[in-house]
Amino acid sequence: MPLLIYQSNHNNTGRLLVWKASETLEELEGLCKMSTEQQVEDKKIKLEKRKREWLIARILLQIVAPEGELYFAPTGKPMLRDGRWISISHCGELAGLVICEHPVGLDIQGTDEKLEKIAGKFCNPKELEKIKGEKYYLEYLTIIWSVKEAVFKFFGENVQFNEDIIVRPFHYHQEELKADYRGAHGRMTFELQHVQLRGYHIVMTV
Repeated sequence: MPLLIYQSNHNNTGRLLVWKASETLEELEGLCKMSTEQQVEDKKIKLEKRKREWLIARILLQIVAPEGELYFAPTGKPMLRDGRWISISHCGELAGLVICEHPVGLDIQGTDEKLEKIAGKFCNPKELEKIKGEKYYLEYLTIIWSVKEAVFKFFGENVQFNEDIIVRPFHYHQEELKADYRGAHGRMTFELQHVQLRGYHIVMTV
């Protein structure tokens, strides 16, 4: 059984699991109950990182929705055949999965200095101006990135990070965040849950 390090009810309509997956590939294969078809699919995956992610997603699904059948839309967005909504995220040693009765987006991100180099590609000028000179500048960038990833995963396609989404001002310890979306999918204001866990930021649409 995986060692789950975080669980929560998602807005009383779903469930979020986060797992620190330190198991070997062989141990993961032992934990994953696979159909004959899935065993064939597993053997086709040659890249170890990709195989681990594939196995972890299905193990978490076994815990939260053992009857759930996972597939991927042409855009790469994960889907469940029973009509419920799912979002999956992997970063470093953590993996997360949320299942919900309505569309949802989840992202897990550790602080990464690479985000500073590409800040202009995912932040708009208003956001950069708000966090300019902040002591925890990289933390702020990480949270902004995670918010926009979560919104992107909510839709699954056609989202311009720096143009379509504006994250409202926040403190880096803040647990409830808001972002305004204006783009190909219309206009929406997103409320998001933010959790800091073991050096990672977990952000999920509510």
